[in-house]
Amino acid sequence: MDLDRDETAKVLNEIVELELAGAVRYTQYSLMVFGHGRIPIMDWMRAQATEALLHATQAGEEVTSLGARVSLGIGDLVGTHHDSVDEMMQEMLIHERRGIGLYQRLLELSEGRSVSLEELARQTIRSEELHVAEIEKMLRRRGDA
Repeated sequence: MDLDRDETAKVLNEIVELELAGAVRYTQYSLMVFGHGRIPIMDWMRAQATEALLHATQAGEEVTSLGARVSLGIGDLVGTHHDSVDEMMQEMLIHERRGIGLYQRLLELSEGRSVSLEELARQTIRSEELHVAEIEKMLRRRGDA
């Protein structure tokens, strides 16, 4: 069966938009962190922003490889000033889980049709699942099992 190029490009463009929004969100939130844990949390958020930009670029390259145009849009930006790092992390969980869903859709579209896209989807799903696990661990309190 052939790859549905139009649907695949559509999903890839949704990924581009989501990842660009993630880069902005993580960067903005890194500026809003205060307190004793500021430096490691800020550094972690900025690393996530860099990775999101890389993912957006990879997805965009795949769009152009399919002969389609890369979206000039950006995903939803919440624009909320949170009072705690925990609130920021809760919002990031939602964002990361949405990304996993898009990459799973890309995997469905590419499985058995495009090794390159299939591998991109699998590798990124793993990366995003690790981010979710890290955020969940960061939200736990000492002594939580």
